[in-house]
Amino acid sequence: MVEVVRHSRRAPAFGIIRERDHLNRMFLEQLHREDYRHRTAIDIGTGTGRVIWEIASRVHRVIGVDRDERRLMEARAYAGIRGFGRVSFVLGDAETTSWNAWHSEPFDFVTAHLCMSGAIIFRASRHLRPDGKLILGTHHKDQWQENGSGSGHSFTEDEIRDLLVENGFEIEFLGVDTTIVECADLVDAERVLGPTIVRKWVGDGRWEGLADSFESGTRQITLSLIVAKARKLAHGPVSE
Repeated sequence: MVEVVRHSRRAPAFGIIRERDHLNRMFLEQLHREDYRHRTAIDIGTGTGRVIWEIASRVHRVIGVDRDERRLMEARAYAGIRGFGRVSFVLGDAETTSWNAWHSEPFDFVTAHLCMSGAIIFRASRHLRPDGKLILGTHHKDQWQENGSGSGHSFTEDEIRDLLVENGFEIEFLGVDTTIVECADLVDAERVLGPTIVRKWVGDGRWEGLADSFESGTRQITLSLIVAKARKLAHGPVSE
């Protein structure tokens, strides 16, 4: 069984604000250890294509899938500016749609950063070739724990391990990367989280939970990501 690699640090809010829109460093390390020459990849929940830009110059072909057409339009525009001719973006739901709709052959790589579910792992296992790899980054159960409810889409390391094994994967890497962000006040917290998350939390009550935590003296926000890399076994599930 692969041991869980754990990285942990404390950092002031002003340092994390600059990193807010960056890809996780542990995820990037695993992403860049692979050889993408002559390979085909699919990036699930691609958004504006942040993961794709890391490998676009090396991969034979990569497809980005997302449910937000506005973000896909931004990604297509950037691909045009950079001259990435082997990159395409499609509007779709990777949890409910057979990936054959976007590419008829098995993929060599599946990537997913902050877009993860049991359904995505299930479909990845059925659309990867034998020895193909899934590289994922998803919220750990500790993510945003100070708001009283955490993240609605989060996992423990054991849950991710079980999902991968059940779907015919051999785990090559499993890690948890945690940052405790030290905030002077709720204004710092707003800047760390960003306006989209703050608006959502105000609406669902999590902002009140965070405010209560700050009032009690716990003036921090936990950011925690699970990163996993897994190889599809030859005897794993076959395509849909």
